[in-house]
Amino acid sequence: MNASALVVSAVALSACAPPGHRQRSVDRRYDDAIAAAITKAKHIHSVPPALVRAVIRQESSFRPRAVSRAGARGLMQVMPSNARPLGVTPDELWEPDKNVLAGVRLLAVLLKHYQGDLISALVGYNARPRRLFAPVPRNGETPTYVWNVLAFYEQYRCEETPDCRRRPDLAGRDRLIPSKQ
Repeated sequence: MNASALVVSAVALSACAPPGHRQRSVDRRYDDAIAAAITKAKHIHSVPPALVRAVIRQESSFRPRAVSRAGARGLMQVMPSNARPLGVTPDELWEPDKNVLAGVRLLAVLLKHYQGDLISALVGYNARPRRLFAPVPRNGETPTYVWNVLAFYEQYRCEETPDCRRRPDLAGRDRLIPSKQ
């Protein structure tokens, strides 16, 4: 995928939902639990709620019982092997509040580790931690993952900010463009 295609994809994704649209879980009974979990996590860790919603949307489409091919569980697709270091048990990953708290804790650690560099933190969340300001891997799902989360983050950020002008978040976009090595 070339650079212009990546930019077009990010812009298209950021405009995919009508203004005021709120992504909901497939099972509506979890909507309030997810919103409460995001609010609770906001008070514990300094991760923007719009970013948390963007990660949840990309990771599980707001489905609390989602399981990845690799075995990651729940809304934020936390691996059972990472549960204990994040302060929850593997069985608690099915609970929206515990899963969101664990995922936000991991995002907060990655953002701190990468000195606030969102792209590096998202790469670390999706693939594996890497050096600061490293290029996004050229293969696999990671480039698409990062672009999607950035687009969803922009969408949700604008929903939370009344005077927001929609724009693609292209800071650091050169790191999302595959290099010709």
